[in-house]
This record gives sequence, structure tokens and C-alpha cells, in this order.
Amino acid sequence: MAKSLAELASIAGFQPQPAWTRIVIEGICEDTRRLRPGDLFVAIPGYDRDGSDFIARAVERGAVAVLSEESVDLPVPVLKAKCARTALAQLSAVFYDHPTRELFAVGVTGTNGKTTTCHWTADLLGRSETLLLSTVRNPILAISCLTTPPSPIIQQLARGAVDDGTHNLILEASSAGIAQDRVSDIDFDACVFTNFSPEHLSHHNGLASYRSAKLKLFESLKPEAWAILNADDPMYSDIIAATPARVLTFGIDAGADLHAEDIQPEARSSRFTVVVAQEESETVFLPLPGRHNIFNALAAVGVGVVKKIPLPLIAKRLAQVEPIPGRTEYFRREDGLVAVVDFAHNASSLETTLRSLRSEYSRVIVLFGCPGDGEHEKRAAMGEVAGRYADAVVLTSDNPKNEDARAIASEIQTAIGSSLVPVTIVLDRRGAIQLALSQAKKGDVVLLAGKGHETEQLVEDERVPFSDAEALRELGFTEGD
Repeated sequence: MAKSLAELASIAGFQPQPAWTRIVIEGICEDTRRLRPGDLFVAIPGYDRDGSDFIARAVERGAVAVLSEESVDLPVPVLKAKCARTALAQLSAVFYDHPTRELFAVGVTGTNGKTTTCHWTADLLGRSETLLLSTVRNPILAISCLTTPPSPIIQQLARGAVDDGTHNLILEASSAGIAQDRVSDIDFDACVFTNFSPEHLSHHNGLASYRSAKLKLFESLKPEAWAILNADDPMYSDIIAATPARVLTFGIDAGADLHAEDIQPEARSSRFTVVVAQEESETVFLPLPGRHNIFNALAAVGVGVVKKIPLPLIAKRLAQVEPIPGRTEYFRREDGLVAVVDFAHNASSLETTLRSLRSEYSRVIVLFGCPGDGEHEKRAAMGEVAGRYADAVVLTSDNPKNEDARAIASEIQTAIGSSLVPVTIVLDRRGAIQLALSQAKKGDVVLLAGKGHETEQLVEDERVPFSDAEALRELGFTEGD
């Protein structure tokens, strides 16, 4: 797929120059590591490095045009934009001929439950008919560290999905992805709001900015789209006031359009009745436990309802949802010891997982850490939760980046405070896992929290291979319980 620079610029609202008709654009790129000869390079202002610092390198590597927020003198054409991120999204959609207009496109945002809701929504819509982009399902391995890919990648994958006959797109929309316009110019048919709690505040300059990022997704919806909202979360009323879209609410406690009744929690599953608009109901068996997973299931059901999938078929497909890597994955050793790998990486998700496990096991030993380079509020909150719900805590490293891992662990330990729960610090994560397992006996459970599906540790500027699940396998554990 290629377009002349004149055609691309004209459609995107730039004033083309006559000579641009002879310049062929082969792709759109904002990262010189992925840039190919013939690309248009978009210089994005960054947090640590500015895209303008890489313009010369982009031209050396074959960029035939550049978009920048600043005036620059180059041997290739320069498009100047007020906001490079917005222009990047717009140019990407234009270059790939707006593929999301040809798909049933769903965005899922919220503090917790995004990944699970995305995967279960894909199960309801049909995995073979769905392009799923989530934290643990990302076809572009080079950007696996991003929950929401850059806009050129999303539009490229969406075009490929259309060309392959795919009908649906499910996209996990992180707050950073929304704020940085990675999901702008996506023609969403529905967007889901799971819940809201303090998270990533240092990256968003406070709670208000984080909240605004979530609202931005719903403010941009077209009137015929659907906003599918958790009515048990106080923020849902703010979204209703902000969005021009049609609204479908879901919940357990509130009087939602779509809600769960007759909930029967079990150790490893849940059974409930889903009621739609007080007119239709169906019994649902969910092969995972926990109130939080009922919310995730209701969110997915909401997408199925607006897609007009029959409720009995929705219930059937929910009973057969596929396991999600790093989300409450059970492992067992021959001696009966059980370990769980879970992505619980903030206070609310850690509390949910710990409370669920406490109802099932004699003792809960939790191992976790916190990422470096900010988010100090997360450390205090997770430490407080661990001290309240665990029987023993092992603190270790979790993507310390350029920060001292011991200082991070000490910060968490301070938050645990004078709790009677024993706390041990072992910075080597593999050694920490071995220690946590040595503290457990049959009837206990060891929760390895925070990394879930991740297969790397971010230490300074290095990506060090490491997987909690693989570490357990090396220690004689196998999946299942």
C-alpha cells in the first residue's frame, strides 16, 4: 500500500506542494527502529527523548518526508503540525484507508479488568473473526511493552484484518494510549469502561489528568456508537454526561440495564443469572471465580448484546472462555503445593486476588515488587494491602528500570509498617520465588503477583529474560490445580 505525499497530505488537511505528487510514501512511522526506506517519519515529542532528535537519523535511514511540530531545514519535504501525535493518528488512518470503518471496533478501558474483558469479548464475538490487541496479545513483538500500540501499528493491523476477512477489532485502550492519541481516528462502534481507581498518577500528573484520559475516549465516540459502562463505579455518571454515544450500563449492586442476579460463587468458578433490560435472562457458568470476574463477564456480555448475539449463545461461549496467560494461572507441584501467577500490579487488583485466595487456602504467601521510575503511591498502597491480607510477604524486583530495587522494596516494606506479617526482601526474583515456596506447605498458596504474562525484567536500559511461570516450571510445577 502506497500513496503520493500530495494525496496523503491533501486528505489529511495539509496544503500539498506540486512536487509532492512525485514522492511516494510507503509507510508511516514514529520510531526510527522500525522505519523503512520510503516512510514518512513523524517526530513525536517524548518524555525522555524528543522525536526531533531523531529526524536526521530518520532521513539517513530512508525517510522521504518528515512531519514535525517545529520548522526544520531538510533535504526532504517537511509537514508542520500543531500536534504531531494527533497528526500521526490522522495520517495513519488515511494511509490505510480507514480500515476500522470496515470492522466492528471495540475499545476497552479502565484501571483493572481490561485484558480479561478484551479476551472474553473476543471469545463471544469469535476468535477466528476477531483481531485482538491487548497486553498479552500483540502481533508486533517489538512493542510488546505497550498495552496500546502506536496508531500506525493499529491501523496497519486493522487493514490486514480487513483484507483477511476479519470482522471485529478488540483493542485494550490504556490511559496512556488514549492521552497520547494512539486510539484517535479509530472508528469505534463500542467502548467499555470497567472501573476506575488511582493508578499511573505520576505519568498523568495527578488523578484529574488520569480521569480525563479515560473520559477522552468516550467523548470522541460517534452518536450511533455504544458506551458500555460499569454502573457500580461512581465514574460512570461522569462518562454518561460526557459521551454523545448511546449508553448501556452493567453491574451487580446498581440498577443497571444489564445485571447479575442469583450469584453462586464457587472455589474455581461462578454461576449467575444475567438479566438484560428486565426482559431476558440466562444462567451463566463462568470457569473462573471472583466478583471481579463477574464484572468482566458482564462487560463482555454488554458488547455481545449491542452486537445482537443471542443471549443463550453468549452464555454458551462464556462457559468456554480460553485461559488468559498471567491472569490467575494455577500451578501445582507433585507434593501438592500450589502457586498462582497473576498480573495483579496495583492495590485494588492485589486486594481482589488476595481476598479470593484467602477464602480457599489455609495461608497465603505473596511475592511482589513495584516498577521503578515513579509511581510511589502504588508502592505504599500495595504494601498496605499485602500487610492486611497476606500471611507472609516476600518483596522482590519488578522492572526496577533506573531505580534502585532495594529502595523500592524498602518503600513497600515501610508501608506494611508494624503489621505482624513477616516480610522478607530478596531482590533476585528467582531466588525470591524459591524462598516464598520454601515458606509454604500443603494447603497454602504462593501468589506471584505483578508480572503475570511478562517475560522480561526491565533493569536500567536492559531487557533481562524472566518469566514467573517459567521459573515455576523449572522448579517442578505444572499448569493446573
